[in-house]
Amino acid sequence: MSLIEKVVALFWLNTKRQDDKRIATLTVPEGITEVNGIEYMSDGHRYHQLDVYYPEGTTGKLPVIIDVHGGGWAYGDKELNKIYCLTLAKKGYVVFNMSYRLYPEAYAKQQLEDIREALVCIKESLDKFPCDENNIFLTGDSAGGMLAAFTAMLSQSSEMRHIFGIEDTGLRFNAVGLTSPVAYMDDKLPVSFYTNLMLGKDFRKEKWAPYVNFDRLLPLGKMPPTFLVTSSGDFIARKQTLRCAKDLKERGVEYQLMDFEKFGGKDLPHVFPVIFPSDEAGDRAIEEMLRFFRKHSK
Repeated sequence: MSLIEKVVALFWLNTKRQDDKRIATLTVPEGITEVNGIEYMSDGHRYHQLDVYYPEGTTGKLPVIIDVHGGGWAYGDKELNKIYCLTLAKKGYVVFNMSYRLYPEAYAKQQLEDIREALVCIKESLDKFPCDENNIFLTGDSAGGMLAAFTAMLSQSSEMRHIFGIEDTGLRFNAVGLTSPVAYMDDKLPVSFYTNLMLGKDFRKEKWAPYVNFDRLLPLGKMPPTFLVTSSGDFIARKQTLRCAKDLKERGVEYQLMDFEKFGGKDLPHVFPVIFPSDEAGDRAIEEMLRFFRKHSK
């Protein structure tokens, strides 16, 4: 392991300790059927798994949300977003919650490939759960917001799939919800110092290298309607989220932006609806996202 890989690993190890303490304080939603540990690839890799959650006693079909967790492309798994996903399920959705390989084992491009395999598995599993296959939504936060945004574009654009060498999943998304997406990977310093690491040492030699910023992808296809949320305390991704909104507007993509200023006299942190889904601000952001999704239901 290189020195920089050790530094990244130590940073995220400390983050994990903080997240473990935070998660221990959260209330786990009850009344949810869970199907855990579904392997979406047959290689036995611990990160090639997903879970499914939906309300107990469901008799009809429910709209579907597929979530991609954040963690700087280097940290986390499906457990990181589990309470957030259970909260979404409690509100009347079938929720798929996936893991994917992490840096340095996999760079962002390989993570998109993992997500593609997960989506194929989900598509093949829709009839095994109470899923309304006509109403499928995609969510992601932070680095997972980037992966979700790129995945949404891959679903819409054959040109992008050709550039990235990623095959179609056959899934289409009615709308997308992005919480503080870090979707401009080759941006200005100091952000690019870290994000370029997540693309790989020789990424500039790749055919897809010019397309690692969200605005460069948008001309390749039609982005689904997009809900964006950030906050005044989001020092990691507020500027990038606002930039996403600006670029979506310029491309004529329907979007909604929620940019929370101080709430209760306090700045709200990065990805606050995901890390504190039951708090008043988190619940308000989630409800507004789901309202946006309902607007785009068939």
